[in-house]
Amino acid sequence: MGRNHDKEMAPSEAVLDFRVPPVPHVARAVRDGVAEFAQARGVGREDLGHFLSALGEALANAIEHSRATEPIAVQVRIDRESIVATIADNGVGFPVERFAEPCLPDPGAERGRGLPIMRRCCDIFSIQSERDKGTSIVLGRYFQAAAQPLSMTSKRRQPA
Repeated sequence: MGRNHDKEMAPSEAVLDFRVPPVPHVARAVRDGVAEFAQARGVGREDLGHFLSALGEALANAIEHSRATEPIAVQVRIDRESIVATIADNGVGFPVERFAEPCLPDPGAERGRGLPIMRRCCDIFSIQSERDKGTSIVLGRYFQAAAQPLSMTSKRRQPA
């Protein structure tokens, strides 16, 4: 798994890139790496919990359904107001219009919860997908507390 912390960025923004093989056992490492990155920049527990739930679903979908042959790209950006991730694969794609307003499936259904969970956990959500060219999902959260300065230390924001 490759990471790149050396992107050029504004002083109030931090970026983390992962490129991971499309295999299930890397999903936890990505979530753990993103959690560490976000906590070190002061992202609160509630914001991070919701964000990681959505990120985990997006990554699981890319790993399980994309049939990607190349690494899946995960980029996370944190600024003073939000945390946003882009998850992109080179897989088979899917018809996005079928999921324009995803609803939770019947309680007995085995599948179909991923997109609704992502939407409910996020303030920012979009999907682009093209057959045989892959899928890109952007998801993010605006921070619940008033905008906080981006911290480059391990300090955590205190609840209001």
